[in-house]
Amino acid sequence: MRTLIIGVASLDYIRQRTIDIAAGRIVPKKTDPKIWFTSLESLGRILNDNNRAMLDAIREHHPATVSELARLIGREQGNVSRTLSKMVEFHMVELVDNGASKMPVVDWDEINIKTQHALAA
Repeated sequence: MRTLIIGVASLDYIRQRTIDIAAGRIVPKKTDPKIWFTSLESLGRILNDNNRAMLDAIREHHPATVSELARLIGREQGNVSRTLSKMVEFHMVELVDNGASKMPVVDWDEINIKTQHALAA
């Protein structure tokens, strides 16, 4: 498994960092965040109690489909699909094509959150 590294910084910082990387002024390190949020509150919305329980269920039970995951955690499939889509955008979950459906996969077991202040140091 691996560590999911998340950055929390202002939109201006994220934008400038992206420009600096594209211009070659910054070379990202392997330990730099690849996922960014503009606040701890926005990160907290995606990693709320229900969603963390869903991530744990994926890790523990390895459901073969989104509908199996929904049944496992007692949530509506549409709700689970929307949540997974958002998590896919942030590279927290991967949906692996297994033929007729998609299998949710979590390939990290730890989160490391780096703030703008720590990144600037």
